[in-house]
Amino acid sequence: MDLSASATIEGPDVTGIPEDEDGILDYDGDLDLDDADDLDVDTVIDEQQHPESGRDKVTYQEQIRIIHLRSHINQLVEKVEAHQYTAEKTREELKKCQGHMQELTSERDRLFKEIEQNETDNNTAALYRLRSAHERVCREIQGEEDLEKIIAERLEEAEYELAKTEVEHGKFILIEADLLEREEQLAADKAAQAMVRLKKEQKYADQAGRAQRKRERDQREAIRAREDRHRHALEEAKRSQERANKYLNITLKKLRTREKEEENRYESDMKKKIEMLVKLKNDIAANRENLRALRARDKAREREETFLEQEERRRISQEGGNPDEVLLIKKRLNDFERQKTQFKDEQVKNKSEILGKILLEEERMRRRKKQQPQLWDDPKRHKAKMVQPHKKKTLKVFDEYTKMTEGPTSEETSSLSPDLQPEKQDEVKDDTEDEDERQDTFREMNITHKLLDSSDSSAGDSEDDQHVNLAKPEFEGLWDQHKPYKVPKDVDTHVKLPGASKMDQEILAKVLDKHREGIIVRQVAAGKEFTGCPFYSKPDIIHFKDFNVGHCYKKKVTLTNVSYTVNYCKFVGITERLKDFIHIDFDPPGQMSAGLTCEMMVTFKPMINEDLVGEVNFLSQTGPFAIPLRCTTKKCDLHVDSKIVEFGTTVIGETLKRTVTLSNKGALGTKFEFFKVTGMKQRTCTTAETSLGRLTTADTLRAMSPDSVEFTDKAKSISLTDRGPEGRKKLSMDDLEKIPEQSPELAPSDGHPLPDGAVLPESSGVTADGLQGMELKPMELDGEVASPDFAISEMDDYGTLDGMRVGQVVTGEIGPFSSVKLEIIWQPTIPGKVDTEFLVTFSDPLSDVLSVSALGTAMDVPVWVERHTVDLRICMLDRLFQDTVIVNNRATTALRLRFEVCKELRNHLELLPKTGYIQAQSQFSAQLKFLPRKSLFEEAGKYFDKETGVLEAPLLIRVADQTQPVPFTVTAVVTNSDMMFDVSSIDFGCCTIYESVKTCIQLTNKSILPQPFGFVGHPDYVEVQPNDGFGTLLPLETIELHVIFSPPKARDYKFDLCCKSLINREFKIHCKGVGVHPPLELSHQVIHFAATSLYDVSTASLHVINSHTSSNEFTHPVPRIGKGEIAPVGPTSFEFVLPEDCPLTISPTVGTIEPGKKCRIQVRFSPKLKECDIRKEAVRMATRIMEAQADKEYREALKKEKEQQEQAQKAAAAVKKPAKGKVSPKPAGKGKGQSPQAPGAGSSVAKPQTVTPPDPDSISKDSAAYAAAIGSLLRQYKGGFKTYTVPCYVASGTCGNPRELPYSIHNTLYLEVHCPVVKPPIVVISDNGKTTLDFGEVSIGQHTTKSVTIQNISDRNLELQASLLDTTGPFQNLNALRMLTPGATHTAVISFTPTAGRVFHEVFEIHSPTATLYLTLTGRGVSPIVNLSIDSQLFDMGSVLSGEYVEKPFKIHNTSSLSIDYVIKMDSLSLLRHAKSQQVPCFVDKDKSRKVFVGTQNNNGQNVFDLVPSEGTIEAGASKEILVTFAPDHASDHYSDGVRIELFNQEESHFFQLSGVSKDHIMYLEGGEELTPDVESLSFVPVPTEEDTEEVKPSIKPLLVTLSSVAKDDEYMVATRDIYVGCVRTMAVSQKKNGEFQVENLQLLQAKGFNMDPQRGMIEAGTRKPITITWTPPSGYDPTVPTEGSVIITLKGDITEQYKVIVRAMVITE
Repeated sequence: MDLSASATIEGPDVTGIPEDEDGILDYDGDLDLDDADDLDVDTVIDEQQHPESGRDKVTYQEQIRIIHLRSHINQLVEKVEAHQYTAEKTREELKKCQGHMQELTSERDRLFKEIEQNETDNNTAALYRLRSAHERVCREIQGEEDLEKIIAERLEEAEYELAKTEVEHGKFILIEADLLEREEQLAADKAAQAMVRLKKEQKYADQAGRAQRKRERDQREAIRAREDRHRHALEEAKRSQERANKYLNITLKKLRTREKEEENRYESDMKKKIEMLVKLKNDIAANRENLRALRARDKAREREETFLEQEERRRISQEGGNPDEVLLIKKRLNDFERQKTQFKDEQVKNKSEILGKILLEEERMRRRKKQQPQLWDDPKRHKAKMVQPHKKKTLKVFDEYTKMTEGPTSEETSSLSPDLQPEKQDEVKDDTEDEDERQDTFREMNITHKLLDSSDSSAGDSEDDQHVNLAKPEFEGLWDQHKPYKVPKDVDTHVKLPGASKMDQEILAKVLDKHREGIIVRQVAAGKEFTGCPFYSKPDIIHFKDFNVGHCYKKKVTLTNVSYTVNYCKFVGITERLKDFIHIDFDPPGQMSAGLTCEMMVTFKPMINEDLVGEVNFLSQTGPFAIPLRCTTKKCDLHVDSKIVEFGTTVIGETLKRTVTLSNKGALGTKFEFFKVTGMKQRTCTTAETSLGRLTTADTLRAMSPDSVEFTDKAKSISLTDRGPEGRKKLSMDDLEKIPEQSPELAPSDGHPLPDGAVLPESSGVTADGLQGMELKPMELDGEVASPDFAISEMDDYGTLDGMRVGQVVTGEIGPFSSVKLEIIWQPTIPGKVDTEFLVTFSDPLSDVLSVSALGTAMDVPVWVERHTVDLRICMLDRLFQDTVIVNNRATTALRLRFEVCKELRNHLELLPKTGYIQAQSQFSAQLKFLPRKSLFEEAGKYFDKETGVLEAPLLIRVADQTQPVPFTVTAVVTNSDMMFDVSSIDFGCCTIYESVKTCIQLTNKSILPQPFGFVGHPDYVEVQPNDGFGTLLPLETIELHVIFSPPKARDYKFDLCCKSLINREFKIHCKGVGVHPPLELSHQVIHFAATSLYDVSTASLHVINSHTSSNEFTHPVPRIGKGEIAPVGPTSFEFVLPEDCPLTISPTVGTIEPGKKCRIQVRFSPKLKECDIRKEAVRMATRIMEAQADKEYREALKKEKEQQEQAQKAAAAVKKPAKGKVSPKPAGKGKGQSPQAPGAGSSVAKPQTVTPPDPDSISKDSAAYAAAIGSLLRQYKGGFKTYTVPCYVASGTCGNPRELPYSIHNTLYLEVHCPVVKPPIVVISDNGKTTLDFGEVSIGQHTTKSVTIQNISDRNLELQASLLDTTGPFQNLNALRMLTPGATHTAVISFTPTAGRVFHEVFEIHSPTATLYLTLTGRGVSPIVNLSIDSQLFDMGSVLSGEYVEKPFKIHNTSSLSIDYVIKMDSLSLLRHAKSQQVPCFVDKDKSRKVFVGTQNNNGQNVFDLVPSEGTIEAGASKEILVTFAPDHASDHYSDGVRIELFNQEESHFFQLSGVSKDHIMYLEGGEELTPDVESLSFVPVPTEEDTEEVKPSIKPLLVTLSSVAKDDEYMVATRDIYVGCVRTMAVSQKKNGEFQVENLQLLQAKGFNMDPQRGMIEAGTRKPITITWTPPSGYDPTVPTEGSVIITLKGDITEQYKVIVRAMVITE
């Protein structure tokens, strides 16, 4: 049978079993049927080795199917078993339910019969009970029937599921047999594959073994070959060494030379660095002096400004003006001018940016013209290709547009503003003829340089003729019939409709606007939309340059269609301003294809000599565009080729000439004047701005110099130029006249201008900005130039001082496009540097003043040195310093030189060579060597200052045939190179090998030069810090160094600490110390605690280790001090001693460690606030509260006094005012009544007295002020960090009393603890910040709650978590914690429910990410102690007649310290009574351990016993009286009940039993043995009627008394026992109160040894009397035979009763 076929036909899909409704899932996991090699093609078994069996091999897919099928069948089997188990279990439940129903049915029937029987017998009590039981059984039967239905349904469902599963499983019975066969075949196949795999593995193992042996053999051969090569290499190396020995010395010599060169280069570099540092120091000092001077100047200027302002105010006040108003106006004018200047600067900057963009766009258009020339008109293109456009009718759109609208304004159509277009059009030419004419004109004017401005491109446009036609036809005759196109006149764009309303006009205007917007059409070609200007103009800008008024100019403009497709062009108009001067001749060409051109003629006839700017507006199909048009007048463009003229160096008496070319590139000529600015300028060293943002004095003077002040004679104006990158700032005379006198420093207080020759003070603070606000009068500028240093003088006054003068050309006229040569002549007469300024002024008011500077240096002799002072700077003793002296010869012949050094310095200073020849007009270099020795201080004499160390050595250069030598000076500052320590030796003392000793030393630099130093050559156990002992000492500086000694082992140490300077000088310190190996060691020497919040706890642990187990010093280091005795092997003690006020706790502090052992040490860090700080804060807060309270009382008293005064005033006013309608009894002539007395001016309330702060010691730690102070300090805490060093003393032997350890100080270990303290993130804000919640005394079982409020005082969100409280403890957290934002609060509610009478203490932890808040929870559980007035566990109510009752009280006394709640519960009313009654009775079970406290109860359903009150509250120390009532309804001797007193409804405090006896008659007899069970029968005893009573005599009640006599030594002890006769106190009046009893027939008992006493007597009501029965065995008594007898006792009460007392006696042994 085919497996797959059967699975497909008879069963579900085996290959993919779906999930059925029973939850059986298909197998989706990864299958690991075989190893990966089993599926490899290399592991297939050959047919020759294992032939195929009769059946086919199980394929991989079949294996998958087998596994899925087996899994499915197993699941079905498990499902069948599970359903079988469920069905069986349900049947058992159904069976039990049915059995229980049968029992309940039989019980119901039995109860029904009993009910019928009791109804017949009229037993009411039993009837009620039986009916209740019958109802209960019926309810149980009903419940069991419902349960039976449910179980039956479940059973039916289970059986259905079982049957369905069995059917499902039955489908696979046939498949399972074939499955077993296939599984067996699969197992066989796997076994065969395993055999094949095993054989292959054996084969591979053999191959691997052979390969391994081959590798080992190859490896041995390789090792031998390597050894041979190594041997040959050694031999070759020996031979090479022999050959290289002869070259070794040469190589070593070269290496030494190279090292020396490196060292010299390093020294030279260091010298340069030192010089740079010294220079930097000097520059810093100079800058400091400069800054100090600037500050002084600024202060003086501020004082002067203040003084002048006060004078100005005084003057204006004297004149009757308002000084504030005048000064405010001046200030606002100054601000306005400053803002105006800033706006102009920003405007120029923006213009430059726009020009840059325009230039970039022009460059792009130029490149486009080169790349796509077909888009523009080419005049050389063949005319045949040009097709005459067809005449078409004008589009209606254009006609309507022409009629209804005007041309767009220049602002709407122009994309390029005409005034922002660059004048850079050198390449753009109007036509070839114009360019040729312009070039011819330039050649005639001998212009040698190119024109750079765009204005030059059209210079030839303005001819001398009045009618110049700039547009020439390409062929003659083409323009004869030209009809210029006339622009239609402007029409009214507002179409008026007759009779139209305003709304109609608005609608029409909107429609027209919308129609105009539709004129412009988007042009899209090949998916790309055209944007930009549709027509290109040649030239780009229509520029009429350098025109003359009255002449006529024409230009031809060519327009080229550069859009993508056909376009139209219509002339709209020109700028309104140009309509009077410009005429446009343009014939609309109609439809133009892309690349076609049209022409336009522009005619310009100027009428005014002004620049005109505008644009020509056109409209195309794609939108409007415009062509800029510009008309410029003739102007001057003046430049000089060089602003600085260098004369170089010359000898006095020589004459040098230099020329400067003045060029005019403009079309307008002007007169010029070239003159010299007389006077010397003040030289300054620095031009940098100070840190205060002001300019230095040098800048101020430079601003006033001729460099920055330009003069114009004709315009009478002055401009200030700034040589910075922003260009020059011009200030015309018109602007100066608009500005009033602003700066008091620049004008006198009386308002008059400065007189001629006046000198401005240096401290006046004149700057470039100040000069802009200065008003200059024209009379001050006529022929004179203001100088900041001296008065203005004539131009030739100082002409002979510096030798500078102008040439022959002083004044003249420069024409357009021409140039003039200006000559400067210098003939020096005084040696030194010369810097002279020359100015060129022009008659043109629009031309600026040009400045030329002439520089030169004059020398007096032919031989001179470049440096008159050779500064060697700072030099050290015994060190060589060199420099070069350069000598110059300006003579025309060679000269002999000889260098001389003064006699005192010849041992220290030397010039080489001493004699030399300098060639004509060349230089000569001499080497200066300076080697200062210590003898310099004595030998130098007057040339050396011993205090400052400054050396000034004069040197001479003697020239042959010259009597006057050339002197120069060598200066140097000589210093030493000494460094000094403050100590000569260091003694480290004893130091353990686990620690280090640090000593501080001071190193001083005695030199005035910085000296690098370094500690070198010191042992490894010594360390110098900082920077590992390396650094640089500044001049005369003293630094502190730390020498750290860390001995590695126990011994004596002696060594030298060597410090070397950069010049290889050594300075040594002798050091010594002792290394100590202590007997104990610490696992950690340093403990780093994490940042711990205040009142938080952090812990860390370490170990103290005793590793000293042997005294053999040769095998390992042993504990000892230096080379002293070895510490004994044995127990070693330690003791940690904490410093005072240390927030650390170490446990254990003292201990003893055996050899080879270790002890764990716990370190606890708990930071807290200091006690003194808390008390101070508490005093401060209390004082503040007291002051506030006193101030409040004072204010209340004032308010109260004020109210009293107001009431008094109101009362006085009411008395004073007469009543209405009444006439005053006083006569009219009399005065008015007296007014009430006014209250006193002063207040009677005393001011609050000074508060006396409380004593800090008087504040208790438990007070609210103390807790509030802690909370305040916690919020203000800023954090801190402290380090504590804890010594650990070590001693051999066991430890004794604390702090009495006989330790050695040298063996002390030290523990360093780093303790960072931070502010706690959360604090308690309730209850004044107390962290202790005291619940006080709470009764056991009582529930009370308290809350604590916490606040987040940090600056971030906190995720809070609480610790787990004891689950069996009394404390419980009632609400969960939440995330707290900064400043948020949370209230935690804690409950306390004590379970025992003791004190409970627990810590509640609130964890934040960085800290923990500890809340101490404490409370005391008080056990409620009550006492009963009952002495025993039995409370006997006595005897009572049935139907009557008796009452007895008892008291409950509360002896605890709190009130309690009590509840009295009775066992007869318990819910468990019915369950307990189902047990076997005690008289049957005979189980003495089980006690039943509930006895006989009333038949009427009422309680026999009643206790009032049954619940209530008893205050502390009070008592509560409980009244017990016993009211039986029938006679019984077994009335009883259990009473339980519970406190707080939880704990049972006391238990006792109530008992009572009920009798039908007042007399009764009790005692003896129990003849009946204590359980009352439920059977009904019929009550005899009166007739029956007459017929039947009363029966005698039996009573059995058993006596036992003990036989002892052949004697018998007397046996005694009592029975009691009682009389019940009755409530009936008619009945007899007392009773009598009598014993009859006692003689028979006396013969047997019995006796009873008394034999008769009287019994009072409510009492009982005992009757004693004794038995004495008579002589001859047989002890093996019991003796028995009886007697009759007659009781006389309300009736007469007889009891038969049966007495039985026996003898027993001990």
